[in-house]
Amino acid sequence: MQEERGIMTVFKIWKHFKREELYECYQCARCTGSCPAMEVAPAFGPRETILKCLGLGYDQLVEDEKLWLCCTCNVCEDRCPQKIPISDLLVALRNSAALRGNIPGRLSIAIELLAKTGRSMIVHQLDEMRSHHGLAPLPPAPVDEIRQILKKTGLDAVIEF
Repeated sequence: MQEERGIMTVFKIWKHFKREELYECYQCARCTGSCPAMEVAPAFGPRETILKCLGLGYDQLVEDEKLWLCCTCNVCEDRCPQKIPISDLLVALRNSAALRGNIPGRLSIAIELLAKTGRSMIVHQLDEMRSHHGLAPLPPAPVDEIRQILKKTGLDAVIEF
């Protein structure tokens, strides 16, 4: 069993269900038909991810950029008759990918901004938008607390902030 900085990896997740169940899940495909990410990227889907887990292996899967298309809405799990925790699998794969530095550019920028300002958007844009709607500016974000959380996840080793 492999552990990276205390984050659950795909190896721990394999212990939660049998490999045979993955083959059954692949045959069912109920998760794929209701996946919102499939509407944007037809080459992505929970079924495709499980197929890759079975065929390609862990190392190739965490290098796949499509891994980041999942919106973790859990519809795949709700639709799965075997109740396979597909979202947990994807989150673990993303965690491993992030620790390897495989993070999409826009997400890296948002994380860096979050670490510096406590917000994932440029603050003056947020304040302008709020002012336009008659709302007061946002209070300062707890940047130090957010940085501590990001450091606990190990992102400080991958993204400079």
